[in-house]
Amino acid sequence: MNAAAAIRQLLADASLGVLATTGPEGPLTSLMAFAVESPSHLVMATLPDTRKWRNIRADPRISLLVDDRETAIDRGSVRALTLAGCHEAGTQAQRQAGFDVLGRRHPHLADLLARPEVALIRLRVASY
Repeated sequence: MNAAAAIRQLLADASLGVLATTGPEGPLTSLMAFAVESPSHLVMATLPDTRKWRNIRADPRISLLVDDRETAIDRGSVRALTLAGCHEAGTQAQRQAGFDVLGRRHPHLADLLARPEVALIRLRVASY
């Protein structure tokens, strides 16, 4: 399997990642449900009154660590990937599409995603 296929497979298999942000209070990591919106964008959701959202608003550079430790046969076969880039708000249509993709991937988030104040985090991937 080539690198691009391995990345697509890992992102398809994983449903959680660790989001890293930084702000005036220093770095922060948050366990997040995510979905692949397109080859260049991943989406997550958060309430706007969180430290992670304040950090993203102050500094849009973010990264997401994704791994397969839950499904790996043994510790020696665990794969991990860090996706780095920037939060990109996008248009209202892109925002709605992001919520739709996230809701299909994570139906248990329906109540959160239905809240009008929920913020969509769109990671525009610059590097792996």
